This record gives sequence, C-alpha cells and structure tokens, in this order.
Amino acid sequence: MNLLPFFAGRRARAGVAGAATRRRPAPPRLRFAALLALVLAAPVLADDYVAAPWQLHRDANPFVASGGLPFAPPAVAADDRWHVEATLAASNTEIEFDRRGERLLYDMEIHEARIAVARSFGEHWIARATLAGTRFDDGFLDSFIEDFHRTFGFTNGDRGRLGTNGHTIEYADQRGDRIALTRPRSGVAPLLLDLAWRAPADGHEWLYGATLKLPTSHASPLLDDRAVDLSLWLAAQSTGATRLPWGVRVGATRRGDGDLLPRRANDAFAFVDATLGWYLTPRWDVAAQYQWHGAPYDSAIAMLGDAGSLTLSTAWHARSGWTLRAGLVEDVPARHSQDVTFFVGVSL
Repeated sequence: MNLLPFFAGRRARAGVAGAATRRRPAPPRLRFAALLALVLAAPVLADDYVAAPWQLHRDANPFVASGGLPFAPPAVAADDRWHVEATLAASNTEIEFDRRGERLLYDMEIHEARIAVARSFGEHWIARATLAGTRFDDGFLDSFIEDFHRTFGFTNGDRGRLGTNGHTIEYADQRGDRIALTRPRSGVAPLLLDLAWRAPADGHEWLYGATLKLPTSHASPLLDDRAVDLSLWLAAQSTGATRLPWGVRVGATRRGDGDLLPRRANDAFAFVDATLGWYLTPRWDVAAQYQWHGAPYDSAIAMLGDAGSLTLSTAWHARSGWTLRAGLVEDVPARHSQDVTFFVGVSL
C-alpha cells in the first residue's frame, strides 16, 4: 500500500494548524511604545545630581535685553562647586510696525559673547554673575534665513523689503519718545546678579531667588537702559538621576528709572519659564525651554509688549565633566521678539 499521500496530508494539515496558532508580530505602535518605556526606565547616569537643562538664553530683543529680565535659574550641585558657562549667540530680525501713532523699523543682527559664573555655598545657597559683550551689526544670517524660509515654504515677512542697511533700529511716537541706532555699535551688556536659597526635596528642589540688574554701559540705551532692576522668582527643578530632567519658574521684575522709552516703560511685568530635557543616551540629550514675559512697555507694537521665546537644543556631556550645547531660538508667538537666534555654548 502506498502510504506517501497519507503522511503528506498529515504534514500539510499540521503545518496549517501550526500557522494558525503561531503568534502574530506586535503592531509597530506597540513595539515603539515598549521600546520607549524601556528607554525611559533605564538609568541615565551614575551621578547623584543631574542638573535641569536650563539654557542661558532670554528674549534677545534689545528693548527687553537692555533691562533686567532674568536668565534661567542656576542649576549647580550643593557641594561648594564652581560652574562656568560661556555662550556665543547671533540673533537676526527684519520687521516694521506702524500702529496708533507709533512706528518701529527694525533691521538688525546682534552678536553676543556671554559668560556666567555660578557657585553653590553649602547645601542651601547659590550665587551667579552674568555678563556679556554685545555688538549690533548687519551680520551674515539674512540670506541664510531667507533661503531657509523659501525652501520649506515659510513666509519671509518683511525680510528683504525694508530698504535699510542691515543695522538700523528706529522708534518714534507722538508722545516724544524716540530712539535711533543707525550704525554698528559694541558694548557691555548689563550685569545680572542672582542669589537663590534652595530647599532640597525628594528628586527635586525649590529655589527662592532674586536677580539684580546693574548698568554697565553708556554705548546706547538699546544696549543698557541704565536702570537698576530687581526681580523676585520661585523655581522648582529636578535634581535626581532621570532621563527627563525638568524645571519651572514664575517671577516678576520691578523696573527702575531708565533711559529707554521712559514715557512708555511699565513699572513691572511678570515672567514664566519652563524646561524639559530627554537623555537619549547617558551622554547626549535634547532639551526644550520656553520663556514668556509680560509687556515691558505700554505700546501697541507687538515687539514692545508681551512675548515668548522657544529654545530647542542638543548637548553632549563629556566624561571629564564639561558640556557642549548648541541650538536655536524662535519667537512664539511670531513678531513679538527676535525672529531667530542661533547659539553654541560650553559649560564646566
């Protein structure tokens, strides 16, 4: 008897049954979610203290930066340690406003070299001093930004249509406030001094801080408005070893008598900051930071009112302890602050 067809049929039926009971591969979304959970759950660094990814940036609009708006809070381990951060930045804006008797023509690139030196004193105190050299000039970013906008279908707004020389800021209103900067100018930006008391908690800390702005330059009110400003703020930031370091802050700035648009300057304004980082590897992170501030001036022009800045960056943390960070800053909402800023910095 030929039994070959019988056994061949059994093998075929067994194959069909095995295929029916074989587990189907997980959907791509489920696999990605599982991988993300493993990445977030994995330990990030052996260090006991992982600083919140605050970035040394604020609204670079000179109508704001000439005053006392604080930089992000200092993040230094509580072990009597020095922390030094140096940053090079270039910001570029071309824009024009004409609103209710006010006119602002703004076509300027601003280059800045900034250094911040911080130190923790024992378990509870942190102090920091921040100073910069600033130059107003026509710069080199205009064509690059215009090409970038055209390539990705973004509008260039007023770029290339103002007919200015690339280093012009002119403001005038019906009240008699006027400011004009029509040639390159260099000088020292205001000195900012921070002092904060820290209250450690489980995996994070509270900071109760104050920032004092002191004038340093007579080069132009757009570089230093010559006022003495005081800011008070409250911050919370992560300190433990986590792949998602974070920080938040709220505060207010009380302005002194300055030389920049004195008839329109508001006496005080509030500000809010938040930052969130993600360690992709133990040595490489990406971070986002957003800062909003209230209106420094009583004005119908958006760049003199409330504004927000979104900072996106990535950093490499060397085993020897220094960090290299680079990124860009965009105005969100648009036309309220500097159009775009590029920066690179090192800290140790």
